[in-house]
Amino acid sequence: MQSVPKRGYEYIFLGGENNTYAFITDQQVIYELKFKPSSYIFGNQPPFTEFAFEFVIEVAENPLPKLPPPDAVIPITLVSIFNDFFSLKETVVVYICENADGHAKARNRKFTQWFEQAKIGRLSFVKFDYHFGTATEFFYTSLIMRIDNPRMADVITSFQKLSVDYKNPEK
Repeated sequence: MQSVPKRGYEYIFLGGENNTYAFITDQQVIYELKFKPSSYIFGNQPPFTEFAFEFVIEVAENPLPKLPPPDAVIPITLVSIFNDFFSLKETVVVYICENADGHAKARNRKFTQWFEQAKIGRLSFVKFDYHFGTATEFFYTSLIMRIDNPRMADVITSFQKLSVDYKNPEK
């Protein structure tokens, strides 16, 4: 049985328009985590617009001949980065699993696994999973926020409405 690491990888905040963070694993794989301002997610409905971000995690550089192997330190690193980024309790992040290569379901499963493994940390987060789509397009999404977000109920209601509107665009 593998022990759970107590510390994550050291990371740096690169900043920029997309609030980019980066870290390097023991295998020398470089990950970038971005929190892109995304006021469009809630249809430009104040007061959510200034606190809405789309979360992107990508392998920026992989020196390995194949996909990076499982790494138990990554979830702990994500917690540290989330704790840093979510300094404002109103912050809302949406993670949309990219599906250009048909692997959105696997990305969703991996992100959920990381999120569950990382349920330790200074701040408490909640994650709500939604499946947007029609018969021809389908997206796995997660809505993430601090448990003490004062607008949680409104955010959830707005996001659920978006899901319904996406399925029924003529309404």
